[in-house]
Amino acid sequence: MAGVIKIEEHTQTTIFHDKRPTETASESATSITATPAKRGKTFPRKSCELDVVRWKTPHCFLETFKMSQQGLRIAVGGDDAGMSYKDTIKADLESDPRVASVIDVGVSESEDKTAYPHVAVDASKLVLSGQADRALLICGTGMGVAISANKVPGIRAVTAHDSFSVERAVMSNDAQVLCMGQRVVGIELARRLAKEWIGYTFDPQSSSAAKVQVIKDYEAKHANGTAS
Repeated sequence: MAGVIKIEEHTQTTIFHDKRPTETASESATSITATPAKRGKTFPRKSCELDVVRWKTPHCFLETFKMSQQGLRIAVGGDDAGMSYKDTIKADLESDPRVASVIDVGVSESEDKTAYPHVAVDASKLVLSGQADRALLICGTGMGVAISANKVPGIRAVTAHDSFSVERAVMSNDAQVLCMGQRVVGIELARRLAKEWIGYTFDPQSSSAAKVQVIKDYEAKHANGTAS
């Protein structure tokens, strides 16, 4: 039987049918709680999400079905110092139902000494062109690939090795590229952070949106390389 998700706000009601076990979202003035108990969490209003719906304030309408229907397209890449973690996390992403496809830009062999900037730029160009939604890059420290990715106009790449930074990279900074260092963080934590990362979405109605727009405006204004 198709499940039913019922979203109510004031006098408006939206009903969405999905081929999953029934799961109901009920909204109070400040939060949205998912049941049954297996969800067990109350989501802040500006970051609320269920497996099959995503919405944004103030009207709690469905933001898009694209991600829930088709999943994320993620580019992954790393140099020889990050290849092992890259391959492990790639396998995790490929088995995650929230991910539609994974594009591996290399390297694929430890003997491949391609410099990390090439890998980072290749992955970032896929995001910029719309062929990928996000990119995950790994080198020795996570810093070299981040610096390189940020040279691609329109890309916001961050190095993050903790849950809060990963969350805010997306929700505060609308960063499309997450970078990590194989020589900095343990593999199990890196896998966990990647899993958390794909669960976050940026809210264009949030207070952070105006700040991100300042970055975009500055980038557009100084695209010729001047800093005045």
